[in-house]
Amino acid sequence: MLTAKVCVRYEGDWTAQLAAHDVFGEFIASTFRDRRYVGIMAVECDADDTATVLDIIGDHRMIDAVEVVEEFDADERNRSSMTLFIEGQLTEFTPLQTLLYEGFLPIGPTKLENGRECFDLLLHDREELSNAIELLEQFGSVGVDRISEEFRREVVPSRAGWQALLASFPPRRRELLNLALEAGYFEIPRETTLEELAEEMGITKTTASTHLRKAERQLFEFLLPYINLATENGA
Repeated sequence: MLTAKVCVRYEGDWTAQLAAHDVFGEFIASTFRDRRYVGIMAVECDADDTATVLDIIGDHRMIDAVEVVEEFDADERNRSSMTLFIEGQLTEFTPLQTLLYEGFLPIGPTKLENGRECFDLLLHDREELSNAIELLEQFGSVGVDRISEEFRREVVPSRAGWQALLASFPPRRRELLNLALEAGYFEIPRETTLEELAEEMGITKTTASTHLRKAERQLFEFLLPYINLATENGA
């Protein structure tokens, strides 16, 4: 068995148009019935481009409605993350439908990267990979970004697990972690001291130390089991 990441660019499609706006997306869930499409998509883009991205998706001929379910700041680089509920009318089979109908097995969510829709496929051999490429070439230009000769299940936390961890950090603890990282507290050698962090935050050195130790414990307790599993699987 092998796995391959196969990406398709659909010229003139809204997915290709989003390449100009540095959009990354994941098709989290979708269903098809009586030529109707309903899907949930996670999108990350520049915060200044959110309205444009929504217009590009919503204006496509096969999209009837786009609803923003949630939106939040993705990171410190002025990036925004949105969860979209999309409804549409299909006039032809989609690449995903075609892959499933022909017996191919996509693994995990379909991703949108650099204006291309990318599928991780589990395949028996390179001949089956060639068949998948030939099938997808009916829809657009195809590229193979990665081939792994050995299938290995990824050991990663679930979305729910990540969400629970991220929501567990109190605002002041998160603020202190950001300050510590930016000031170089975790560098070797350290570029700032615990006393300086505490003074900047307006708290005592003991309180700052407690916040950092609790944050480290939260992260280690969450990540260490997955690190151990990944090491066991790779042994």
